[in-house]
Formats: sequence, C-alpha cells, structure tokens
Amino acid sequence: MTQGLRRFNVLTIFPEMIRGALQEGLVAQAFAAGKAELHLINPRDFTHDVHRTIDDRPFGGGDGMVMLVEPLQAALQSLGPQRGKTVYLSPQGTPWTDQMARAWSQQTEPVTLVCGRYGGIDQRLIELEVDEEISLGDYVLSGGELGALVVIDSIVRLLPEVLGNAESTEAESFADGLLECPLFSRPREFQGLPVPEVLLSGHHARIEEFRSDVAWVQTALKRPDLLQSQLTAQAQLLKALPRLTRLSPAELRALGLDPWALENLVAKLKAGLLWNRSEVSES
Repeated sequence: MTQGLRRFNVLTIFPEMIRGALQEGLVAQAFAAGKAELHLINPRDFTHDVHRTIDDRPFGGGDGMVMLVEPLQAALQSLGPQRGKTVYLSPQGTPWTDQMARAWSQQTEPVTLVCGRYGGIDQRLIELEVDEEISLGDYVLSGGELGALVVIDSIVRLLPEVLGNAESTEAESFADGLLECPLFSRPREFQGLPVPEVLLSGHHARIEEFRSDVAWVQTALKRPDLLQSQLTAQAQLLKALPRLTRLSPAELRALGLDPWALENLVAKLKAGLLWNRSEVSES
C-alpha cells in the first residue's frame, strides 16, 4: 500500500447507496485515480437461510428489529488483514470533527465502517469487533450509510493531490479552529451588495489581515464555542473589530455582518460575557 492510499471497507446492506453517492465530484476522481480504495461488503452474503435474514426481534421486546451478530461478524472477519480499524456509525459515538478527519487522512491503515440499520446492531458485535464508535451529531438517521459517506468524503478530500490547490484545506472553516471568511467572485457589485474594497486592492498583507479579522468575528458571533483560548480570542477580536467597523454598511451586509451585532460583541467583550468561564480554557 503506497503512502497516502486509504482503503475504506463499508459493511452495509445497501451497497449501491454508497457506490452511487461516490460516483461524482472530487472524491470520485480520487477513487478513480487510485488515491483511495472502496470495498463494499454486504452482510446478507454471509447468511445461511433462503431469505438471507439479517435481523430479528430484540430479546426483552421493544420496537424495531436488531441486526444479527453472526452475519455481521462473519462479514468483518472475511476482510482479514485488510480490515484495519473497525468503526461503527452510532449516535453514541465520539462526535466527528475536522480535526479527526485531518488526523485520519494522515494514516494508511484501512478503515472498516459498519452501517447499522433497523433498531441497531447486536451489542455483542460492538464489544467483540468494533474499535471505535463515531457520531455525526445528536440526532438519529435511518442507517449508518450517510454517516459513512460523510467520514469517507471528509478524509479523502484531504489526501495528497486530491484538491487542486494544497492550500485550499488550510484556509477553510475549522482548519485553524475558526470559521472561514466569506468568499466573493464576479460581479463586483450585485443588487446593492459590493465586494469589500480591500479584496480588490491587490495588497496581499491587507487581504490576509482582513480575512483573519472577519474569521475571528464570524466565529465569535456564530460559533463562540470554537474559541478555545479566551485570552487569545479577546486580543484578536479587540484588534479586528475596530478595523471592521470602518467598512461601509453595504460591505458589512455583503459579509453577513450587522453593525448592531458588532457593537453588541464589543459590549460583551468589555463585560466579559462572551465566554462561559467554566467551559473555556484560559490558556
């Protein structure tokens, strides 16, 4: 296995759902170019009855059906050394993050994603065969396939040479713990909303400073939970806010910023109300 190549095994009773979704876009090109491998395993192929039964009623009663442990285990064990890390997509798992995707994209160990259906899978499979549980968020889907697709997409796009510009992933949301600065293209003005003048200046240092300012303020307004260091964030925001308040009302609106929201943010900073001190590190 060459450096950077990732093998993804997906255990699912709906393999075409996975295959179809990965036939478009950059991720499809990455698989076609051999930068990653996709292998689909249907646990129905490891059943021994004419109906290819994969589920049954839960012991103790209750709604829904439970996926049987035996065909799932047989399917996993059929992968042998190409199985690698076994991951179950579960609401009870560790929340999936950009940082995890970046870490996993640096590894070459195969990943096997187990997609549950119905009411879930027999807990004994988790105890015996699963290395880690991953969750997309605090909600329930009808199956793990969408979760598996999200994990695959978020990893494969970070593999070497998948994106045309290697710097693209370093400037996007969450790459440095901040939301990305809004993006603009032609025309320079649309329905009264202009592209901020600094982005047209050609002054690269000013543009980078501007984008950093907007990223800090957008994150403070929309996702203050991402600002892990209160002291660093406060210092950055106190520099960024005066510069942004010099923009015209139209430029602020084009950025999705409200002058009142900026004033409110300044007031919160001065009063120390932006963070919950019990939850945010002072480092």
